Amino acid sequence: MCINPVANSFSSIFGKLRYVEWLFLAVHMVMGISSGNNNLALSLAFYGIFVALSWILPLDRPLILRQAYVLLAIILMVCANFMGVNLDLVLYLYLAKSFFLIGSKRTYLTAAIAGIVWIVIDCISEIQELEGTVDFKPPFGFVSYNLSTIFIHSLGIYLAVSVFVISFSSVVSAEYKSRKKAEALAEQVEILAADLERTRIARDIHDSLGHTLTNLDIQLAVAQKLRDRDPQKAFQALDTAKILSSQCIEDVSHAVKTMRDSNFDLDRALSNLIEQIRSDRALHIHWEIDLPQLPIATSHQIYCVVKEGLINIQKHAHASSVYFESKFTSQEIILQLEDDGIGFDLTASNFGSGLKGMTERVQGLGGKLNIGSSPNQGTQILVVIPR
Repeated sequence: MCINPVANSFSSIFGKLRYVEWLFLAVHMVMGISSGNNNLALSLAFYGIFVALSWILPLDRPLILRQAYVLLAIILMVCANFMGVNLDLVLYLYLAKSFFLIGSKRTYLTAAIAGIVWIVIDCISEIQELEGTVDFKPPFGFVSYNLSTIFIHSLGIYLAVSVFVISFSSVVSAEYKSRKKAEALAEQVEILAADLERTRIARDIHDSLGHTLTNLDIQLAVAQKLRDRDPQKAFQALDTAKILSSQCIEDVSHAVKTMRDSNFDLDRALSNLIEQIRSDRALHIHWEIDLPQLPIATSHQIYCVVKEGLINIQKHAHASSVYFESKFTSQEIILQLEDDGIGFDLTASNFGSGLKGMTERVQGLGGKLNIGSSPNQGTQILVVIPR
């Protein structure tokens, strides 16, 4: 079942309007009793009808039922006023209700039609009351003069109050709708943030642990196959597996430290990473690192991008030398990574999750990643990230 938050908001508004409506009806009732109203029974009947209507709120009903609800209330008020039961204040309350029930355009039309009928009846009632107090024939123009005065007076009051009520209802409606839209957007942002966090964790697992665990699995499989035929090579594979398991622990510790350490030194971390890769592999690596102090999240993403690029070179490039340079300007961070390996065909290559992860990280920082490569011509990667 889908619940409309805006409808719930309007329900709370109508709940408050209901109490105001009861207050106005009570005030009318007290005034009628205290003034010796001859139509007390009729007044009580109309009051009862409007108390019942206040409980009936077709907020979630089709438009035609909501229009019928407003029209019925207006007709009842016009009839009450024609019969001498004054319900001016309740009329304005129903104009406020109609704004939420049938929309602004229909409310303007309803207010115009109701206003015309209401003012005509008010003028007729005033003239009848005036004629009842005059015991002689008035001079020429007297009735015309008083009719125009009464009309202008009634029209001015109706316009002033109805415009205020409709304007106030418009502001309240817009505020409630904006609040609910903001709440809905906040929920969407929270869901999106959770999705992004899951994506980030997946990338981190792939970049930090995925490669090491794959190599660990390979070494253990080698040791398992060679344990009977060649124990010496099996023990070498186990030694390598032990190194790789230690590397897994180090990767996890490094990831946790990176996320917690507010003084993470990106230059030093990249230098340590390159030293580690150079010692593990027969690669000649030349590097120049010069990066500013960056937010911890940005530094972590850049570190993972460089690490993924170097690991891809280790696994796939068959390169003998690697060049890495990082620098910055006042507007951007620039990373360049090149190797002299076998390269690949950009038009035919199906990028693996490593390059996809690099691209996602760079895009998450608002940057761009360009890859240049061709068979037997090495690979060049350029990353530009705005500061």
